[in-house]
Amino acid sequence: MTFIRLLTAALPALALAACGPGDPGTGQTEAGPDAEGRGVSALAVDPDAEAELVSWRDLLPDEDLEMYMALEEGTAAPDLMTRYQGRVEGQFGTFNAVEDLDGLVVRMPGYILPLDYAQQGAAREFLLLPYHGACIHYPPPPPNQIVHLRSEEPVRFDALWEPVWVEGRMEVLKVETDLADSAYAMAVRSIQPYDG
Repeated sequence: MTFIRLLTAALPALALAACGPGDPGTGQTEAGPDAEGRGVSALAVDPDAEAELVSWRDLLPDEDLEMYMALEEGTAAPDLMTRYQGRVEGQFGTFNAVEDLDGLVVRMPGYILPLDYAQQGAAREFLLLPYHGACIHYPPPPPNQIVHLRSEEPVRFDALWEPVWVEGRMEVLKVETDLADSAYAMAVRSIQPYDG
């Protein structure tokens, strides 16, 4: 929980800009296959695979965690923001990812932000975010703190301000959207209300 507070406090203070240009409802992505030719279009997830619990901290390689800790402690280099400014206005950070997560079936908490609307109150494409309001009311988190979600079937959602549990197969894959870029993608198996 400390890391999420760090991001919530540090990012708005470091980047007081909106999420970026474009219509947040367009959900346009530019995700291609990774080095092995896999992509988020392969959405089938083994229904019997046990999901490994993953926290937001688990998505950060050690060098990125050290960078964020230096920001919190005030010991970061003065040019840090310039070196890690992203494509999307207000988003900074890296696409550095934890390769061991690639291909794992995982379960993680967060907040969903729909990128498309398959029908009213349902979507097939989302961003999974570590805190409420990211990309809409606050600048986006770093790319390696966002997971791009894709589902074969439309997923119903009622309240975007409520946290959820998401299960699916994680991929280390750079995805660009109008709202934010992400270093991870997930083929969704289920999205359930967060129960603690």
